[in-house]
Amino acid sequence: MRVRPGFPAPEIPDTLPKKHHHHPGDTTISVVTVNDDFATPRSNLPHLHAGVILGQETKVVNSQHALGKDYGVHQDTDRLDKKGTTVAWKKDRFHELRSGYAMGVEPHGREMLTRWINFTDMEVGGKKVRMVSVHRPPERFKSLWPLFDKNLAEFVKKSKLPVIIGMDANQHDPQALAKLTGLDWHAPKGSIDGFLTTPGIKVSHMRRLHKGSSDHHPVQAQFTIPDGLT
Repeated sequence: MRVRPGFPAPEIPDTLPKKHHHHPGDTTISVVTVNDDFATPRSNLPHLHAGVILGQETKVVNSQHALGKDYGVHQDTDRLDKKGTTVAWKKDRFHELRSGYAMGVEPHGREMLTRWINFTDMEVGGKKVRMVSVHRPPERFKSLWPLFDKNLAEFVKKSKLPVIIGMDANQHDPQALAKLTGLDWHAPKGSIDGFLTTPGIKVSHMRRLHKGSSDHHPVQAQFTIPDGLT
């Protein structure tokens, strides 16, 4: 591969893109999940380009200001705990149907903020989908995982729409969580950042992006919602 001097080398996917046979009724969207690292005032959000952006650790940034007028944003900036997650979408393609929060887990005496399940129901290409951003408690508080996982599973099972969850799972390959929710886990090899999706949603072009100002690599992928799933 020839790289011109002064130009960065292109990012290399962790795996080769999967080939899918797309049908006329399928809808494909680009989604990125990003832990934005609250320890620094700088944000990766302005440097991301996707139809949907699912952010964690966004409590020190106003995501609407960071992303600009082209994006719709669901982030409660009046409460620090709810400000910590963001769901954002390109307004020229996605139509917001409903946004809200559900309980992830309270700290129960640990030095952390309440974890909320941040969601927005959207319509895109004639399909309806629930986009979710969550941040599982860190491993040092893994005693909270069973309650968090239970609440997330109950939230998912109540959803009448197919679900795409972007999350920092704070665990490599969280198959027990995936099994409990009934969803499929997708992430680059070795990453704790990834996606849980309703079975039947096809995932391709999964790749890590540059860390930028965060200590996490954002993860981006394409998701194809087949005709008949919604």
